[in-house]
Amino acid sequence: MTPTVLILGNGLSRLAFDRQIRAHRGPIWGCNAVYLDYGDVLTAIAGHDWCMADAARVREEKGYTYKIFGGLKWSGDIGDESFTCKPIFRENTGTTLVAEALTRGYKVIACGFDMGGPDVYSPDHEKKNKTIWITRWRLIFEEFGSDRVTFWGYDHKPFLLQKGNAREYSKKYMAGEVHIPDPAYAQAVAEWDNDYSRILERVPKARFKNIGNREWFFEDIPGVFRGGAEVIIPEELARKHEKDYPKEFSVEAVGAVGDL
Repeated sequence: MTPTVLILGNGLSRLAFDRQIRAHRGPIWGCNAVYLDYGDVLTAIAGHDWCMADAARVREEKGYTYKIFGGLKWSGDIGDESFTCKPIFRENTGTTLVAEALTRGYKVIACGFDMGGPDVYSPDHEKKNKTIWITRWRLIFEEFGSDRVTFWGYDHKPFLLQKGNAREYSKKYMAGEVHIPDPAYAQAVAEWDNDYSRILERVPKARFKNIGNREWFFEDIPGVFRGGAEVIIPEELARKHEKDYPKEFSVEAVGAVGDL
């Protein structure tokens, strides 16, 4: 019997499937900060290097058993096991995990794959153009077909297979509109409190300062990060930027949010 891998994205549609996720009896793979909510059931995870560094910390502290896949463009050298799918698929976390599962001969259930829009862990995610995700899903279907993929929630397969305008979704969510024509998803968006303080309460934090004069745009920091500005972000993310650009950024302090 072909194993079925449940792959967890971080779109809001995932919130409706907690019971089903925990009842799944096969491998469960996930993206980036999903370990904060499902570390106890995950069997594998992949994501940005700073996020995987914290996933490794949490795994050790709590005795979780998930493995960390390495080899993503943004994952650095953190990883227990390397991806085996073709390099062309190793760009974005979710689609890389899907391509990996299909390469290994598995069936896939994709949960929380909203193709853009609000994200459970990332503030202002709906303001970011994720059209590339549509393109990568279509590449996957060209390579592997779509028969072994099932979406929990809204079924994106008709849209992906018709090869219409890849920007159809992004034009809507970036304009503040609900991009998925599904009442359950629209309700999830309407009820989302958009409060991300709960994330900072669960990971080590740092007060991070732009000590230079340049303006920076980071996917993980909302808005424009101007010279002299400070922001409280996960410590691993702050350490990464400080290491990459020591003349531009400084970790001013670490600790609880109220102490920073």
